Amino acid sequence: MNDPRTRDDLSKFVVHLTRRHDGQSARANLLSILDAKLIKARNAHCLFKHDIARLNFTEVLQRSFKTVCFTETPLTQIARLTAEIPGRQIQLEPYGIVFYKDTVLERGGNPAIYINGNSHLRDYLLKQFRQHFSGIRSLLRFKQRERMYHESIIQYYSLVNVISSNHDFTWEREWRFNGNFKFSYIDIVAVIARNPEQFQRLCEERFSGLKLDYIRGLSVISPDWTYEDIVETMSVQIWNNANS
Repeated sequence: MNDPRTRDDLSKFVVHLTRRHDGQSARANLLSILDAKLIKARNAHCLFKHDIARLNFTEVLQRSFKTVCFTETPLTQIARLTAEIPGRQIQLEPYGIVFYKDTVLERGGNPAIYINGNSHLRDYLLKQFRQHFSGIRSLLRFKQRERMYHESIIQYYSLVNVISSNHDFTWEREWRFNGNFKFSYIDIVAVIARNPEQFQRLCEERFSGLKLDYIRGLSVISPDWTYEDIVETMSVQIWNNANS
């Protein structure tokens, strides 16, 4: 029997796409991520984000709900995510990093959870969240109350989002990782850039020494390329690395 994981609408990869932030372009932020080998968790994206903001949590407790987002959309469909989409609050751009899904999974990442926003389940989960954090202001206090499962509880709530007839982003196939995501260059499958040659020149200008050697060994692909273009570029890079 054929392995269902080989379907062409599935992917063994996840991609973190960058965007403009704090006056920095998506491309500049990608360069900074490659330099630091770190993707910062900047926001909470879950159903409970408004409660998190209003419940007078300490900064440390609020930060524990922040996540790094990935998509398991097949590489040949990434361009669809970076197009202008009506109603979307976050505009992604054609710059990012590709990891194996297993890498993110092994480190504790999970697919986002979507529930019907018009159901009693939404109300139930909001009630449960408020009960869990009743009288709680700090992460330390929550750890004392939920000694065994405090991390799992926060991680679970960080994954939950709602969908409705006019608000449905399940097609993003989102994965989330709680906290900052640290990586090594060997964890990177490929880098995504609108203009790969131009991006490689920018890397040559910015990096030096051993760091530049590692980055030179990365495949840089465009989200507009076909499957054949992507495979060819990655195959050539693998061959070059093996023979350098």
